[in-house]
Amino acid sequence: MATLPQIEILLPVYNEVASLVPLVRELDKVFAALRDSYRFRLLFVNDGSTDGSAELLQNLAKKRSDTRVIDLVHNFGHSGALSAGIDHFDADALIMMDADHQDSPDAIGPLVEAWKRGAKTVVVERGKRSERTAFFFQAFYFLLHRLSHSLPPISFGTHCLIDRIVVERLKLLPERNRYLPGLVAYSSGPIATLRLNRGARHSGTSRVGLGGLVKLGVTAILSFSTLPIRFVSALGLGAAALALLAGAFIIGLRLFTDLAIPGWASLMTAIAFASGIQLFCVGLIGEYVALIYEEVKRRPPYYVAAIHGTQSQARKTG
Repeated sequence: MATLPQIEILLPVYNEVASLVPLVRELDKVFAALRDSYRFRLLFVNDGSTDGSAELLQNLAKKRSDTRVIDLVHNFGHSGALSAGIDHFDADALIMMDADHQDSPDAIGPLVEAWKRGAKTVVVERGKRSERTAFFFQAFYFLLHRLSHSLPPISFGTHCLIDRIVVERLKLLPERNRYLPGLVAYSSGPIATLRLNRGARHSGTSRVGLGGLVKLGVTAILSFSTLPIRFVSALGLGAAALALLAGAFIIGLRLFTDLAIPGWASLMTAIAFASGIQLFCVGLIGEYVALIYEEVKRRPPYYVAAIHGTQSQARKTG
Protein backbone atom coordinates (compact mmCIF):
# COMPACT_ATOMS: atom_id res chain seq x y z
CA MET A 1 0.00 0.00 0.00
CA ALA A 2 1.33 3.42 -0.92
CA THR A 3 2.21 5.72 1.96
CA LEU A 4 -0.24 8.56 2.39
CA PRO A 5 1.11 12.05 1.64
CA GLN A 6 2.12 13.88 4.78
CA ILE A 7 1.15 17.51 5.35
CA GLU A 8 2.82 19.61 8.02
CA ILE A 9 0.92 22.54 9.52
CA LEU A 10 3.25 25.36 10.58
CA LEU A 11 1.82 27.63 13.28
CA PRO A 12 3.89 30.48 14.76
CA VAL A 13 2.75 31.27 18.29
CA TYR A 14 3.26 34.39 20.37
CA ASN A 15 1.11 34.72 23.49
CA GLU A 16 -1.87 32.75 22.14
CA VAL A 17 -2.60 30.61 25.18
CA ALA A 18 -6.36 31.30 24.99
CA SER A 19 -6.52 30.32 21.32
CA LEU A 20 -4.46 27.13 21.21
CA VAL A 21 -6.83 24.54 22.70
CA PRO A 22 -9.84 25.58 20.54
CA LEU A 23 -7.56 25.76 17.50
CA VAL A 24 -6.20 22.24 17.99
CA ARG A 25 -9.74 20.97 18.49
CA GLU A 26 -10.80 22.48 15.14
CA LEU A 27 -7.69 21.14 13.41
CA ASP A 28 -8.38 17.63 14.71
CA LYS A 29 -11.86 17.73 13.17
CA VAL A 30 -10.35 18.64 9.80
CA PHE A 31 -7.69 15.93 10.13
CA ALA A 32 -10.30 13.30 10.98
CA ALA A 33 -12.31 14.16 7.87
CA LEU A 34 -9.22 13.77 5.65
CA ARG A 35 -7.42 10.93 7.42
CA ASP A 36 -8.11 8.40 4.65
CA SER A 37 -6.20 10.51 2.12
CA TYR A 38 -3.54 12.40 4.08
CA ARG A 39 -1.47 12.31 7.22
CA PHE A 40 -1.07 15.53 9.18
CA ARG A 41 1.54 16.82 11.58
CA LEU A 42 1.57 19.97 13.69
CA LEU A 43 4.69 22.13 13.89
CA PHE A 44 4.37 24.94 16.43
CA VAL A 45 7.03 27.62 16.73
CA ASN A 46 6.90 29.33 20.11
CA ASP A 47 8.21 32.82 19.40
CA GLY A 48 9.18 33.81 22.93
CA SER A 49 5.70 33.63 24.48
CA THR A 50 5.35 34.80 28.09
CA ASP A 51 1.69 33.94 28.79
CA GLY A 52 1.88 30.18 29.31
CA SER A 53 1.74 29.24 25.64
CA ALA A 54 5.16 27.57 25.86
CA GLU A 55 4.12 25.26 28.69
CA LEU A 56 0.84 24.38 26.99
CA LEU A 57 2.64 23.51 23.75
CA GLN A 58 5.26 21.42 25.53
CA ASN A 59 2.52 19.40 27.23
CA LEU A 60 0.80 18.99 23.90
CA ALA A 61 4.00 17.65 22.34
CA LYS A 62 4.32 15.10 25.16
CA LYS A 63 0.78 13.80 24.64
CA ARG A 64 0.66 13.73 20.83
CA SER A 65 2.93 11.84 18.48
CA ASP A 66 1.99 14.12 15.59
CA THR A 67 3.20 17.33 17.21
CA ARG A 68 6.54 19.11 17.37
CA VAL A 69 7.27 22.37 19.17
CA ILE A 70 10.23 24.63 18.46
CA ASP A 71 11.04 27.07 21.27
CA LEU A 72 12.94 30.16 20.13
CA VAL A 73 15.36 31.91 22.49
CA HIS A 74 13.21 35.05 22.52
CA ASN A 75 10.73 36.88 20.31
CA PHE A 76 12.13 37.16 16.77
CA GLY A 77 8.90 38.28 15.12
CA HIS A 78 6.46 36.57 12.80
CA SER A 79 8.93 36.29 9.91
CA GLY A 80 11.65 34.78 12.11
CA ALA A 81 9.24 32.20 13.54
CA LEU A 82 8.08 31.16 10.09
CA SER A 83 11.69 30.92 8.91
CA ALA A 84 12.45 28.57 11.81
CA GLY A 85 9.51 26.37 10.87
CA ILE A 86 10.51 26.29 7.21
CA ASP A 87 14.07 25.28 8.10
CA HIS A 88 12.77 22.39 10.28
CA PHE A 89 10.06 21.27 7.87
CA ASP A 90 9.97 17.57 7.01
CA ALA A 91 6.92 16.43 5.04
CA ASP A 92 5.53 16.37 1.52
CA ALA A 93 3.80 19.74 1.73
CA LEU A 94 3.67 22.62 4.18
CA ILE A 95 0.66 24.70 5.21
CA MET A 96 1.42 27.98 6.97
CA MET A 97 -1.28 29.58 9.07
CA ASP A 98 -1.59 31.84 12.10
CA ALA A 99 -2.65 30.51 15.49
CA ASP A 100 -5.15 33.29 16.28
CA HIS A 101 -8.05 31.79 14.24
CA GLN A 102 -7.86 34.47 11.55
CA ASP A 103 -6.64 31.72 9.21
CA SER A 104 -9.48 29.19 9.20
CA PRO A 105 -8.67 25.46 9.51
CA ASP A 106 -11.55 24.89 7.08
CA ALA A 107 -9.23 26.05 4.29
CA ILE A 108 -7.00 22.98 4.75
CA GLY A 109 -9.28 20.67 2.76
CA PRO A 110 -9.46 22.90 -0.35
CA LEU A 111 -5.73 23.62 -0.09
CA VAL A 112 -4.67 19.97 -0.11
CA GLU A 113 -7.16 19.12 -2.86
CA ALA A 114 -5.66 21.82 -5.09
CA TRP A 115 -2.21 20.44 -4.27
CA LYS A 116 -3.41 16.93 -5.11
CA ARG A 117 -4.51 18.20 -8.53
CA GLY A 118 -0.93 19.32 -9.20
CA ALA A 119 -0.56 22.86 -7.85
CA LYS A 120 2.81 23.35 -6.16
CA THR A 121 1.74 26.57 -4.45
CA VAL A 122 -1.79 27.36 -3.30
CA VAL A 123 -2.38 30.67 -1.52
CA VAL A 124 -5.39 31.94 0.37
CA GLU A 125 -6.24 35.20 -1.33
CA ARG A 126 -7.64 37.65 1.15
CA GLY A 127 -11.18 38.76 0.59
CA LYS A 128 -13.14 41.02 2.93
CA ARG A 129 -11.29 42.04 6.09
CA SER A 130 -12.95 43.14 9.32
CA GLU A 131 -9.95 44.95 10.87
CA ARG A 132 -9.71 48.72 11.11
CA THR A 133 -6.45 48.47 9.15
CA ALA A 134 -8.21 47.04 6.06
CA PHE A 135 -7.72 50.31 4.15
CA PHE A 136 -3.98 50.21 4.78
CA PHE A 137 -3.76 46.64 3.50
CA GLN A 138 -5.59 47.62 0.33
CA ALA A 139 -3.28 50.60 -0.20
CA PHE A 140 -0.24 48.41 0.44
CA TYR A 141 -1.24 45.77 -2.12
CA PHE A 142 -2.08 48.52 -4.63
CA LEU A 143 1.42 50.00 -4.33
CA LEU A 144 3.22 46.66 -4.16
CA HIS A 145 1.63 45.29 -7.34
CA ARG A 146 2.44 48.44 -9.28
CA LEU A 147 6.00 48.82 -8.04
CA SER A 148 7.02 45.16 -8.19
CA HIS A 149 6.18 43.54 -11.50
CA SER A 150 7.84 40.25 -10.50
CA LEU A 151 5.01 39.40 -8.07
CA PRO A 152 1.64 38.04 -9.18
CA PRO A 153 -1.36 40.39 -8.70
CA ILE A 154 -2.71 38.44 -5.74
CA SER A 155 -3.54 39.83 -2.29
CA PHE A 156 -2.20 37.05 -0.09
CA GLY A 157 -0.32 36.81 3.16
CA THR A 158 1.38 33.82 4.73
CA HIS A 159 -1.66 31.50 4.76
CA CYS A 160 -0.79 29.08 1.99
CA LEU A 161 0.20 25.54 1.03
CA ILE A 162 3.57 24.99 -0.61
CA ASP A 163 5.02 21.80 -1.99
CA ARG A 164 8.24 20.36 -0.63
CA ILE A 165 10.17 21.53 -3.70
CA VAL A 166 9.10 25.13 -3.06
CA VAL A 167 10.12 24.83 0.59
CA GLU A 168 13.58 23.69 -0.47
CA ARG A 169 13.86 26.74 -2.72
CA LEU A 170 12.87 29.00 0.17
CA LYS A 171 15.65 27.52 2.28
CA LEU A 172 18.18 28.72 -0.31
CA LEU A 173 17.14 32.38 -0.03
CA PRO A 174 19.62 34.10 2.31
CA GLU A 175 18.08 37.52 3.04
CA ARG A 176 17.42 38.56 6.64
CA ASN A 177 14.72 41.14 5.93
CA ARG A 178 12.10 38.72 4.70
CA TYR A 179 8.73 39.51 3.19
CA LEU A 180 7.64 35.88 3.10
CA PRO A 181 4.65 36.13 0.72
CA GLY A 182 6.96 37.72 -1.83
CA LEU A 183 9.59 35.02 -1.32
CA VAL A 184 6.94 32.31 -1.77
CA ALA A 185 5.84 33.93 -5.03
CA TYR A 186 9.47 34.29 -6.15
CA SER A 187 10.15 30.60 -5.44
CA SER A 188 6.98 29.31 -7.13
CA GLY A 189 5.76 28.65 -10.61
CA PRO A 190 2.05 29.12 -11.36
CA ILE A 191 0.14 29.93 -8.18
CA ALA A 192 -3.33 28.58 -7.48
CA THR A 193 -5.63 30.71 -5.33
CA LEU A 194 -8.35 30.09 -2.78
CA ARG A 195 -10.33 33.21 -1.90
CA LEU A 196 -11.52 33.48 1.70
CA ASN A 197 -12.52 36.29 4.02
CA ARG A 198 -10.13 36.99 6.86
CA GLY A 199 -11.59 35.83 10.16
CA ALA A 200 -11.63 37.57 13.54
CA ARG A 201 -9.11 36.83 16.27
CA HIS A 202 -10.23 34.29 18.86
CA SER A 203 -9.08 36.55 21.70
CA GLY A 204 -7.09 39.70 22.32
CA THR A 205 -5.91 42.18 19.72
CA SER A 206 -3.20 42.15 17.07
CA ARG A 207 0.29 42.58 18.52
CA VAL A 208 1.80 43.83 15.29
CA GLY A 209 0.26 47.29 15.36
CA LEU A 210 0.16 49.94 12.68
CA GLY A 211 3.88 50.67 13.07
CA GLY A 212 4.74 47.01 12.49
CA LEU A 213 2.49 46.87 9.42
CA VAL A 214 4.16 49.98 7.98
CA LYS A 215 7.60 48.46 8.59
CA LEU A 216 6.53 45.23 6.88
CA GLY A 217 5.11 47.18 3.95
CA VAL A 218 8.33 49.17 3.51
CA THR A 219 10.39 45.97 3.66
CA ALA A 220 8.15 44.32 1.07
CA ILE A 221 8.29 47.19 -1.41
CA LEU A 222 12.02 47.84 -1.04
CA SER A 223 12.83 44.11 -1.21
CA PHE A 224 10.98 43.52 -4.47
CA SER A 225 11.23 46.79 -6.34
CA THR A 226 13.93 49.24 -7.42
CA LEU A 227 11.36 51.66 -8.83
CA PRO A 228 11.44 53.94 -5.74
CA ILE A 229 15.17 54.55 -6.11
CA ARG A 230 14.72 55.12 -9.83
CA PHE A 231 11.93 57.54 -9.02
CA VAL A 232 14.40 59.46 -6.86
CA SER A 233 16.80 59.72 -9.79
CA ALA A 234 14.03 60.96 -12.08
CA LEU A 235 12.87 63.41 -9.42
CA GLY A 236 16.38 64.76 -9.06
CA LEU A 237 16.72 65.22 -12.82
CA GLY A 238 13.33 66.92 -12.97
CA ALA A 239 14.23 69.30 -10.14
CA ALA A 240 17.54 70.12 -11.82
CA ALA A 241 15.76 70.84 -15.11
CA LEU A 242 13.26 73.13 -13.36
CA ALA A 243 16.10 74.93 -11.60
CA LEU A 244 17.90 75.43 -14.92
CA LEU A 245 14.77 76.83 -16.55
CA ALA A 246 14.10 79.11 -13.60
CA GLY A 247 17.70 80.35 -13.70
CA ALA A 248 17.45 81.09 -17.42
CA PHE A 249 14.17 82.93 -16.87
CA ILE A 250 15.62 85.07 -14.08
CA ILE A 251 18.71 85.92 -16.16
CA GLY A 252 16.44 86.85 -19.05
CA LEU A 253 14.44 89.18 -16.81
CA ARG A 254 17.64 90.78 -15.61
CA LEU A 255 19.15 91.33 -19.06
CA PHE A 256 16.16 92.19 -21.22
CA THR A 257 13.52 93.76 -18.93
CA ASP A 258 13.17 96.32 -16.18
CA LEU A 259 11.06 94.03 -14.05
CA ALA A 260 12.07 93.73 -10.41
CA ILE A 261 13.58 90.50 -9.19
CA PRO A 262 11.04 88.52 -7.18
CA GLY A 263 11.28 89.08 -3.44
CA TRP A 264 12.38 86.89 -0.59
CA ALA A 265 9.04 85.04 -0.25
CA SER A 266 9.30 83.41 -3.65
CA LEU A 267 12.97 82.67 -2.99
CA MET A 268 12.25 80.99 0.33
CA THR A 269 9.44 78.99 -1.25
CA ALA A 270 11.80 77.66 -3.91
CA ILE A 271 14.44 76.82 -1.29
CA ALA A 272 11.90 75.00 0.88
CA PHE A 273 10.64 73.03 -2.11
CA ALA A 274 14.15 72.00 -3.15
CA SER A 275 15.08 71.12 0.44
CA GLY A 276 11.97 68.94 0.81
CA ILE A 277 12.83 67.01 -2.33
CA GLN A 278 16.40 66.50 -1.13
CA LEU A 279 15.31 65.27 2.29
CA PHE A 280 12.80 62.89 0.73
CA CYS A 281 15.44 61.48 -1.60
CA VAL A 282 18.01 61.11 1.17
CA GLY A 283 15.44 59.37 3.39
CA LEU A 284 14.46 56.90 0.68
CA ILE A 285 18.08 56.12 -0.11
CA GLY A 286 18.62 55.70 3.63
CA GLU A 287 15.93 53.00 3.74
CA TYR A 288 17.79 51.01 1.09
CA VAL A 289 21.10 51.55 2.91
CA ALA A 290 19.49 50.34 6.17
CA LEU A 291 18.36 47.13 4.46
CA ILE A 292 21.86 46.64 3.04
CA TYR A 293 23.31 47.19 6.53
CA GLU A 294 21.01 44.56 8.01
CA GLU A 295 21.96 42.09 5.29
CA VAL A 296 25.74 42.51 5.54
CA LYS A 297 25.66 41.85 9.30
CA ARG A 298 24.42 38.34 8.42
CA ARG A 299 22.81 37.74 11.79
CA PRO A 300 20.62 34.61 11.95
CA PRO A 301 16.89 35.41 11.78
CA TYR A 302 16.30 33.24 14.88
CA TYR A 303 17.91 31.02 17.51
CA VAL A 304 16.37 27.75 18.71
CA ALA A 305 16.30 27.13 22.45
CA ALA A 306 14.75 23.62 22.36
CA ILE A 307 12.71 21.25 20.23
CA HIS A 308 9.98 19.13 21.78
CA GLY A 309 8.17 16.17 20.27
CA THR A 310 8.85 13.23 17.99
CA GLN A 311 11.33 13.95 15.21
CA SER A 312 9.90 13.01 11.81
CA GLN A 313 11.83 10.69 9.57
CA ALA A 314 12.34 10.81 5.83
CA ARG A 315 9.55 9.06 3.99
CA LYS A 316 8.81 7.81 0.50
CA THR A 317 5.46 8.44 -1.07
CA GLY A 318 4.04 6.16 -3.68
